[in-house]
Amino acid sequence: MNEELTIRPARPDDRAAMERICAHTWDEGDYLPEVWDEWLADERGPLIVGEVGGQVVTLNKITWQTADQVWLEGMRVDPDYRRRGVARRILDYDLTYAQEQGARVVRLSTGRNNTPVHILMDRIGMERIGGYVLWIAEPLPGGPQPAFLTPADDAKVRAFLADSPVLAYTRGLYSPNWGWQELPAARVRQFLEEGRVVGQFALDGRLAALAVTHLDAEDNILWVDFVDGTSVAIGELAAAIRAYAAHLGAAKVDVKLLDLAWLRDAFHTAGYGFGEWEGELWIFERWLAPRSGDEHDA
Repeated sequence: MNEELTIRPARPDDRAAMERICAHTWDEGDYLPEVWDEWLADERGPLIVGEVGGQVVTLNKITWQTADQVWLEGMRVDPDYRRRGVARRILDYDLTYAQEQGARVVRLSTGRNNTPVHILMDRIGMERIGGYVLWIAEPLPGGPQPAFLTPADDAKVRAFLADSPVLAYTRGLYSPNWGWQELPAARVRQFLEEGRVVGQFALDGRLAALAVTHLDAEDNILWVDFVDGTSVAIGELAAAIRAYAAHLGAAKVDVKLLDLAWLRDAFHTAGYGFGEWEGELWIFERWLAPRSGDEHDA
């Protein structure tokens, strides 16, 4: 593309351009119009647009998950400007901005079938680190609820996570809502204090499965942000989480499951499966600073 792309912070009056671009995203509609005002006001990072000749042709949200982890989301390009280098230029901007502001790592997600973006990820040095599907389950009234772990269980939980094959497979990441970030020990302690960590114990008292959950009060969804354990114990815990959802009055349980057959089998036995969306998300990351050890053990 020979035209100059001018990148700037988004403004409220860019909404019409955003809606024009997002009208072409998916047949079932785009979520960006619903979060536009929230993203404009978000102090965790800028919502940016790119203009050609004064016309907005692309947009993108940069979110600081922590002081040094950046999540990129909502990248859209006007159909008339696709395959003209616009996405590459705005991603180059994102990476430069993140590095200049002190980020260690940048991550994003895209659909498994989005081959043009996969090619672009390779060109800008972003590595695919996992694939996830969204499974759901209805609440299960009357069933046994999970054990709720407390700060007194901190050492036991840390030991469990230190040997967690799922945490190793995800490179130390968990998934709150629709983003992926590191799960450090300090965050685990916070979750224990907030009552968000539930477990399933073996007959000998060992912690056999563990999950981090949170209730999205706005949508009334109980999310499973992380889970690991033995296959049988995970199945039991997944069923207990459905009972917990019923106790809370949640509309459903949502979990983003890794591309691990045994893990998905365990949730399937507990009554989980695809909802309306049957796609798969691929997660990509690029480190902007040398990686020092396993961050989730810090």
